[in-house]
This record gives sequence, C-alpha cells and structure tokens, in this order.
Amino acid sequence: MKISFALEGNTFMQVTLSGRTGRDVKTADVPRHDGSGSFQISETALAVKVNEDTTDWYQLKFKGDALVNAAGYIPKGSPISITGDLTFEHWNDEDGNLKAKPVVTIAEVQLPPKTRAA
Repeated sequence: MKISFALEGNTFMQVTLSGRTGRDVKTADVPRHDGSGSFQISETALAVKVNEDTTDWYQLKFKGDALVNAAGYIPKGSPISITGDLTFEHWNDEDGNLKAKPVVTIAEVQLPPKTRAA
C-alpha cells in the first residue's frame, strides 16, 4: 500500500514502516547548534516494497545513545520495523530542480530475533 501526502516546513507525521536496510549503517559525530560539544547520529536507507514493481526508499536517522548503539547491529539487507517522525529534506539539483527525499527520525526500532548457526 502506498500513502501519498504533502508536508511543508517542519511539519511531521509519525509513521511505522517495515522493510530491509539498503546499506550498512554509517555513524558520524555532529556538532551541537549551541557549540556545547557534539552528538552521534547514525544513518541508513530503508527499502519498503509497495508492490511487485515498486520500492519506496526512506532515509533513516538514529539519534540518542540507545538507538545509535542498536544501529550498530543492523547490517545491509536486515529486515527491520521502525516507528518515527517523517519529514522531507529538500534541495536543488544541478539543473536547479527542487528535489525532496523522505527522512524518518527513529523513535523505536524492532530487529528480528537473532538466528543461531547450526
């Protein structure tokens, strides 16, 4: 099922998505706006299969110590379910066209149970 909607500015919507990660998680230190140090943020992409021919991609952002630590256990191709705030990041491409990508700042992540090697 595909959901279409438009959001502007800092408006967000809470969503729950399930899919597979499209790449390994990358973690970086980000400076705080007030200059009081930095915090870690981890990012990856999530592929959500809408139907046989269509996959929607979402940029996932993990913030907070617990979520950044959890992100370290999510390799490329992992099935996960997440709940978080959906926003859109906008930019202009090299031709000046306005582009947007969906970004989910994660509040909760569910990983599948670990399987044991036989």
